[in-house]
Amino acid sequence: MYKNIRVSLICLLALLTSGVAGQKNVHSPFARYGIGNIEQPGTFRTRAMGGISSGIRDNLTLNFLTPASYSSIDTTSFILDFGIDYGVVKLKGDGLKYTSQDLTFSHLMMGFPIMKGWGVTAAILPFTNGAYDISFEAPGSDVTGTIAEHHIGSGGYQRVLIGTGIRPIPLVSVGVNAFYVFGEITRYNDFVFTGDNNYFNTRKQGSSALKGVGFDASVQFMVPLSGNRFFNAGLTYTPGYNLKTGNEDFILRYSNIQTNILALDTLSSSSLSTTSRMPQSIRAGISLGKTDKLTAGFDLVYTNWSEASFPGTIGTYTDALSLHAGAEYIPEKYSNYNFLNRMEYRIGCRYGESYTLFGGDNVKEYGITFGTGIPMRRSRSRISLVVDLSTRGKSDSEIPGETRISVGASLNLYDYWFIKRQYD
Repeated sequence: MYKNIRVSLICLLALLTSGVAGQKNVHSPFARYGIGNIEQPGTFRTRAMGGISSGIRDNLTLNFLTPASYSSIDTTSFILDFGIDYGVVKLKGDGLKYTSQDLTFSHLMMGFPIMKGWGVTAAILPFTNGAYDISFEAPGSDVTGTIAEHHIGSGGYQRVLIGTGIRPIPLVSVGVNAFYVFGEITRYNDFVFTGDNNYFNTRKQGSSALKGVGFDASVQFMVPLSGNRFFNAGLTYTPGYNLKTGNEDFILRYSNIQTNILALDTLSSSSLSTTSRMPQSIRAGISLGKTDKLTAGFDLVYTNWSEASFPGTIGTYTDALSLHAGAEYIPEKYSNYNFLNRMEYRIGCRYGESYTLFGGDNVKEYGITFGTGIPMRRSRSRISLVVDLSTRGKSDSEIPGETRISVGASLNLYDYWFIKRQYD
């Protein structure tokens, strides 16, 4: 056990020094609005199954989207899960193409039991990504000539959560997460007179920092069936919550003939402390299958984004619905002769709607996912891999077409506490 803990700590320190608080720098024009692009939530196991979570519960997965599932953590066990994510975004529109890519921290989670039927989980997770880079030229007057616009965004928001789940009666489990949202997004907007160096260029620069607390509450119902089969149903509710917001805005000017673009003159500056409002959300779904063999499920998520408010940002917010479906198959989990039979094979799909309107339209996103769980030798630990392919927008309209490919790998370390080994 102690050897595995030492390995876990070394891996954890490596993640922390490589930018746990860093943000994914995959650029997307959709990140310019509201609080940016919302990262796909869930562990790599559930993400590979299309993002389902409501009916998922087992003693190896820390399913933070449904905290009622924490009660399934084994007594005397400890679980540590962390991963990295590589993303590529390809944009197409107006006859132009653009590609960006980045490798970043994905998640860090740990879970342990308090007693039988009562578990605790803590995690640090990315929440939104505010990275974008947009450039274009706009026609000016006969005097000024062409004006080049350059819009850049960076940063994002993270979540730290701690939750607990308990099974008060045999077929029912309840749980709650308390989480803290924090982070900052900075946006630069440059307006440059490319045809004449005698004009001063303008930069509008703003930042929005958010911090605040919210919670999730969930319940799961477990129905055991004959032949080692099961049926689970789950529901998770997140009430709306407030975030303290600090906005800073500057208007600057600079000249093309300056040797250093950082030599900026401040024309105006303002600072405002206010409150943002996050919307309420509900997730419901089911899963069914055969223990250690097959799991299939379906989730529906509805978020009341029309009640959201983010002072200092642009965007018109609209209620959003997403649908998730997926499955996992294990040929023979305890096979002693065939390693491929012990592997976990996952596939899924999802449909989602944007929470902001673009040109008056709600942008639809379609995705397919697949992945695998690779068991480690002489251990209940495993490596989880996920590939997520998605598309949104239309390249033949005012809204650019975006294709996203995300590849993730996580290490799920499972160990026993308070058990002295007799043989190794």
